[in-house]
Amino acid sequence: MKRQMDVNPTLKTVFANKQTESVYNQHGESAATVGKIWYMPGEYKDDFKNTAFASYKGMPDVETPIAEFVTKRDQVTGIASLDVNFIDSWEDKQYEWMGLIDKFGSAREAYRQLDTPSVAAIVNKTTVDSTKALNILDKVLGLQERQFMLQEVVTRIAAPQLVFTVDRFTEGTVEGKVPELKEPRLVSHSESRVTKVLYKNIGHIAISEEAKLMGIHDTMRLRTDKTIKDMARLLNAQIATELDAFGSTGTAGADWGAKSGTPGDSSNDPRDDTNAAQIAIQSNGFNVDYIVAHDRVINDLIGNKFIEGRGNEGGRIDASSARILVPGLPQIIKDVALPNTKAFFGNKEAVWLGEGPTVVAAYNEEVIGYEGWLTKQWRLPYGAESEAFDERTGVSA
Repeated sequence: MKRQMDVNPTLKTVFANKQTESVYNQHGESAATVGKIWYMPGEYKDDFKNTAFASYKGMPDVETPIAEFVTKRDQVTGIASLDVNFIDSWEDKQYEWMGLIDKFGSAREAYRQLDTPSVAAIVNKTTVDSTKALNILDKVLGLQERQFMLQEVVTRIAAPQLVFTVDRFTEGTVEGKVPELKEPRLVSHSESRVTKVLYKNIGHIAISEEAKLMGIHDTMRLRTDKTIKDMARLLNAQIATELDAFGSTGTAGADWGAKSGTPGDSSNDPRDDTNAAQIAIQSNGFNVDYIVAHDRVINDLIGNKFIEGRGNEGGRIDASSARILVPGLPQIIKDVALPNTKAFFGNKEAVWLGEGPTVVAAYNEEVIGYEGWLTKQWRLPYGAESEAFDERTGVSA
């Protein structure tokens, strides 16, 4: 048997075509192109942090960092969240803008006051638009962490230039009990490289001036929130598709929800399948980090008589959470984006998520008369290590 294959990312240099200029507003302060912010993921195992930059000529202006994002993970739920740290003068601008909102009673009224010289001297329109875009960016990134669970089963790889390579090293097994004076054989070794290019997901909305004037609700804000959530849903679905495809045909399992007799009792023990899947992965040199499946599959699992009652409290397992803990099993994650007849087992190194930039931009088309908003994300889920992954089919019907 071959030993574990090491899968390592090789990333290209961040910002190879780095801009040497910055864009300045009328007050001489470094600022972003109106309403456009670039979020660049940090390097893998590097000191470069997740950072939001101003925009210059359609590209991130590395001379104008606005804020850094620090990922924190809840000790109880394990779900990650993002903290925003404003850089230098941008933190002061953020506080000044919030002070104007408090003073004038609403963000809309504070924004209208920017034409007033005394107010414009404190915070200008460019700064405000950039700050608003940054706040929306925080929501774009945060919702992906909180709303959908499949990002919890992948390894995130920063790919700020949209490309990453996967280097695979395969080693043969060592030789044991070598007799005296016998020349040992050489251990076999092979290498391969795969280059992956991220694809782009886009959410783009617009509203006419007439619709804004006649509307009784803030339709643009509502549509923005909906678009952000749908971007998160799309990425989650793309990860689900990669998990399903990576498992290929899988191995047939028993129906965990099947019942027999009167009253009905569980016919099959899910541990026959879960143990087999875990042993297959562990035999390849990997730990098993998760079981992930559709809600129906997980409900059949934890409602099975052979599993029920083994939860943290020693009683019935709470299936209301998207993350479930059962003694003797890896963490269990459920998501309706997955097929409702299969269960997937894996180490987080099995599937990677290449993460490129995230862009948030707002614009106005004055001639035609509408306001637009869009967000772009470059992402790619990729099955990198098949020996760290196992699929069981037919476990729910």
